[in-house]
Amino acid sequence: MINVMYHYIRPDNDEYPNFNSLPFDTFRRQLDFFEKEWGFISKNDYMDAVKSKNNPDGVVLTFDDGLKDHFNYAAAELKLRGLWGAFYIPTGIYSSNQKMLGVQRVHFLNGKYGASKILKEAKSLISDEMINKDNLQKFDKDVYRFSVYKKDASDLRKLFNYILKYKHRDLILDQLMKKFFNESILFSENYLTKDEIIQMNNDGNLIGSHTISHSVMSRLSYDDQRNEIKSSFDFLSNICDIDYKSFCYPYGYKSSYNKDTLEILEELEIDDAVMFDNKKQGKITDQYQLSRIDCNQFMDV
Repeated sequence: MINVMYHYIRPDNDEYPNFNSLPFDTFRRQLDFFEKEWGFISKNDYMDAVKSKNNPDGVVLTFDDGLKDHFNYAAAELKLRGLWGAFYIPTGIYSSNQKMLGVQRVHFLNGKYGASKILKEAKSLISDEMINKDNLQKFDKDVYRFSVYKKDASDLRKLFNYILKYKHRDLILDQLMKKFFNESILFSENYLTKDEIIQMNNDGNLIGSHTISHSVMSRLSYDDQRNEIKSSFDFLSNICDIDYKSFCYPYGYKSSYNKDTLEILEELEIDDAVMFDNKKQGKITDQYQLSRIDCNQFMDV
């Protein structure tokens, strides 16, 4: 089994010269390549494989972050080809505040203005007590090790995703977004609507949880982790028929979740969970640590 991980799939935009996205034509070429090289695993065969700890040949397509790209491009193309995908939704985007999640705020700030400029702006707003210094080494070796970010781009992501204390991170990002964007417009342009999620589910895709807030699970208490997972599935179950519960760890690295996370998934009887180790799936020994490989590994097909 080869679980391929996708995020943004969209045409290039000159307004965002530093934005990391996959061109739609490349996505379609990848689907052609996967079909020719390995074929695709049906949704039923995938679910049966996880339950039986079998490892069939073929590709599974996964899509993170609840992006409108996934409806406009990915799901539409899969429907044309009679394929399905697993779409992981961070349900906090459906609160009433119309604010983007921290992870996407960083993507768009960097994408439009560049990491060096945003890092300089951010540092002017940050004081020492806002930093979780224990996290400087805890996450340093694991995160972004499969990426080719320049130093400032990597430092910007580490700062907001791992090092700043969450209560300060969101306030700093509030200030940056207010300065550089009309966030309500950006929000509506980039996230799936509930109706789009329902349509994707009705078309035979698997709708899974990506927590509420897309926080690093291992940075949260047991109770906060449980709420992030349970409440996100509760939300999705209220709008879709969820008969198979699939979960995706935000950021995906092994350091991004912990023993508490695994215990909660088992307690809540979640069917599977996918991580990111940039590997093809070997023998399935743990349904809560299914491997995924970045779509960027297939850029030259």
